Amino acid sequence: MNVRLVGAAACALVLAGCGQSATTATTAASDPTSATATPVNSAEDVVTGENLASVPSTEVVDAVIADGEALGSTTYDLTGCPDTPRAAVADKANQRYWLCMDGRAVTDEIPMTTASSNYGLPPVGTYEVFARDENATGIHGEPLERFVAFYTTPRGNRIAFHEVVDQDPATVGDLDQRGASSGCFRVRESDSVQVWDFLQIGDPVVITTN
Repeated sequence: MNVRLVGAAACALVLAGCGQSATTATTAASDPTSATATPVNSAEDVVTGENLASVPSTEVVDAVIADGEALGSTTYDLTGCPDTPRAAVADKANQRYWLCMDGRAVTDEIPMTTASSNYGLPPVGTYEVFARDENATGIHGEPLERFVAFYTTPRGNRIAFHEVVDQDPATVGDLDQRGASSGCFRVRESDSVQVWDFLQIGDPVVITTN
């Protein structure tokens, strides 16, 4: 069994124009949204309920360790987990997300920073991971590490979990920081590692609130 040691879990949304370019990427071959996107102002994007499909992953994570404990050995009383081997649930209103296995939450709530509620993307719904880029580039040229994309805007820009940039990591999850991101889910470094190790192509990401 392959086991990788990581820190406490956490995820993040990619800025509206994130993922324009990438190196070391795993992308669903049949998904047209994996192509390079033209950067746009996030305010120009239109709210839609588009659900992106992708090819189910054949890659399986044997185990992920958080705080010295294998995910799945402890469960938490959190809602929204789909009955799939792996998933993430995101509560944008409270700036929190959690990871799931087989319909159960296997992490507590983890802080994240997203775009404002006025931005509205991605809408409430269930989406699928369609790209995993170890390194991507944001609309302002900033490097984005461990980019796990699950939604594409009507303008063709990808939204993803990634390590926090242009923000004090200590403020990730603070409600007064909501809107600091242009669209992506920013998470702390150790949490981005856990999300990267855990979520695979085809895994669901459930958005429960705007």
